[in-house]
Amino acid sequence: MRMKKCVLASCFVLVFVSAVFAGGLVTGENVKFVPGDKVLYSEDFAKCPVGEIPVGFDRFDGSGECVKYNNRIWFSSITEAKFYKNVALGDDEFSIEYDLLFLKGQCKEVSLKLFKGQKPGEGDLPYEVRVGPGCSGEAVYVFMGNLGRIYRSRWKSLNKKLHVAVQVRRKQLRLFLNGKRLVMVPFKGNVTSVGFSLHGKYSELISNIKIAKYSEQEAKPTPEKLSIEVKETKTGAELMIPEKVLFDFNKFVLKPEAKEALDVVADVIKDGNYKMVEVIGYTDNIGSDEYNLKLSLQRAQSVTDYLMYCENIDPGKIKIEGKGKADPIADNSTEEGRAKNRRVEIKLKK
Repeated sequence: MRMKKCVLASCFVLVFVSAVFAGGLVTGENVKFVPGDKVLYSEDFAKCPVGEIPVGFDRFDGSGECVKYNNRIWFSSITEAKFYKNVALGDDEFSIEYDLLFLKGQCKEVSLKLFKGQKPGEGDLPYEVRVGPGCSGEAVYVFMGNLGRIYRSRWKSLNKKLHVAVQVRRKQLRLFLNGKRLVMVPFKGNVTSVGFSLHGKYSELISNIKIAKYSEQEAKPTPEKLSIEVKETKTGAELMIPEKVLFDFNKFVLKPEAKEALDVVADVIKDGNYKMVEVIGYTDNIGSDEYNLKLSLQRAQSVTDYLMYCENIDPGKIKIEGKGKADPIADNSTEEGRAKNRRVEIKLKK
């Protein structure tokens, strides 16, 4: 029961998803932001006179005005300012971008909120993005929804333009700062409006807001890109997943990033309409036979539980086995070989 709870929790936890390749760890932090190609709203305040409230918002609360800084027009709050734009983004495949500039170190942030209500600014969704300079301006702090603080820069934030980008694709919300992906979380919600809030007096500037949708859906990652080896057989197919994709060393609880790999495995199982799924765990030869057999079986069970409880794979199709150090595919006398032997194989039969 405890194992099932651990696996079930991984279905809902907000995760930092990464892909693991042979030859070392490669994470999604280096994935580039690609904006939507169908622009629904764009505002750089270039036509807004200095000292005026911008036009074009569907709701404006508080006090703020257009200002000029370094030959560019920005919007700044005077007290607290909140502005909202009705934009039907739906529940997937959209992007939001904007530039920020902080002139003073204050214990406040600029926030982006997504809403689902019929009127602008009503029915907020739990994905608020807050970016601020901290009280001293010595760093950039980024906060995301219920995750709290997710990022702190090692460089000073004042008088430096920051580009914030939010991307929602394949039911995943991805947050970027200056082109670097900071976090990715599952996304659920029907977005009807977008809102921004600023708090400081002439200390927080925003401009270059762009909201867009994607004309084409993002393709799912292939098993090979997630270091899942796929081999066709006479009776179906075999998939092999290295330990480092699924588990920490000597552990059997799935890592958060295992979700992406196992979601792809589930798609392969469903698309192929296989009648039998055999999940087999393997270890290296370090440790006793009893320990390795137990660990390999526990790992096979972890993978099986995820497929059953999170991906609704029919339990009647699945058979699990732990083989310990048996059937090595590499030399156990080297660390590289032992790492290859620590794996989970999934045999699919039609």
